[in-house]
Amino acid sequence: MLAINGGSSGLLLGRPLFLDISRLVLLTGVDPASAEPVLRWFWTCAGALAAPLLAVLAMRLGLERWPALVAGIALALSPSFAHTSHQVLTDAPALALSIAALASAASNRAWLAGFLLAAAIATRETAALQAVSVALLLGPRRGLAALGACAATLIAIVLTHQPQGVFEWLGAMTRSVSMHHWSITDLLTSVAWVIVAGPAPVIIGAFMLMRRDASARVMAVSVPSAIFCVFLLFYPDGSFSPRYMLATVPLAFFLAAAPWMSARRMLTAALLIVPVVVAGFVARSANTVAAYGASVGRRVPALPLNTTVVPGHFCPQARLAAAIAGRTDLRFICPGWDWPADAAAELSAALDAGRPVAIDLTDAAWVGRRETGPRDSIRSWAAVRAGSDAGGFWMAGR
Repeated sequence: MLAINGGSSGLLLGRPLFLDISRLVLLTGVDPASAEPVLRWFWTCAGALAAPLLAVLAMRLGLERWPALVAGIALALSPSFAHTSHQVLTDAPALALSIAALASAASNRAWLAGFLLAAAIATRETAALQAVSVALLLGPRRGLAALGACAATLIAIVLTHQPQGVFEWLGAMTRSVSMHHWSITDLLTSVAWVIVAGPAPVIIGAFMLMRRDASARVMAVSVPSAIFCVFLLFYPDGSFSPRYMLATVPLAFFLAAAPWMSARRMLTAALLIVPVVVAGFVARSANTVAAYGASVGRRVPALPLNTTVVPGHFCPQARLAAAIAGRTDLRFICPGWDWPADAAAELSAALDAGRPVAIDLTDAAWVGRRETGPRDSIRSWAAVRAGSDAGGFWMAGR
């Protein structure tokens, strides 16, 4: 949506490189209606570079050819990486750039490592965690040069792009934490996502790190990533979006596991292929959710003028459909950071002012425990108002 309408993201630095490249892709003559599949496949190809780059990094860290290939193959066959990389999301391309930065550092190319790390951070900020490994690989003098190049590049990016505001982002995060306190569910969800990244390489890699059964250069990459991986497990939004764990998991465990796995090729083949097969069956429920989201997007262009829309979980699809259709008159109320303190009052005010309200009240439109509260409050409000203002509501199936 931001690539189409030229807006800026409110997420920390604003993901400027990701947005700039997305806009350049669309400037080649892509029709806005085709923007999502075009960008999805473009960023799928960009993110797919992470797997061969991990093999390159492994060789530059001193691993032999077969262990290096196993590390790359493990990432290529990672279920959670595949799920994340085939979307218009920053995680996979940021990981590819991070690995490229580390491979440059492993070859003593300090300036290139710094620029690539800055590009990774400008794609997704969690890439900054790899600054420690870049410095360790390069040593004090070259490491300082790399980090200096990275910092200077990021400052230039911030000055030229002027993100909406770090303090606004911190404020939104603070409100989110106060509304959704961290729980054991967040931790378990993040742990599950780490394991689904590759059960065999994650478990074997963790065991090798605990035994310190890896070269010093591999440890310089894997140990900091493993430590940061543990820290990320306690991030407050774990149950909502655990995909940020991909910034550390492959680098933490896949490299360390590769030598052991490469010595047991038949076993390794089974250990890597079975999770992919299982994921194909598990993904069916997610595909059902995605199909419903697509149907939401098709309804938006036909909504009445100046409608206030509450599409639930599928607000991104609804907003994208509105942007494609040029429906700037629509106002969206979405679950998440921007959910108003009194959504019912805002909807009542809209109806009282003669503006239509469109709400999806079905269970399929509200996904996850964080959306249960907003859904129930809107349902209660709708039950009161529907008697006299039923025509102002959009309910799926009607």
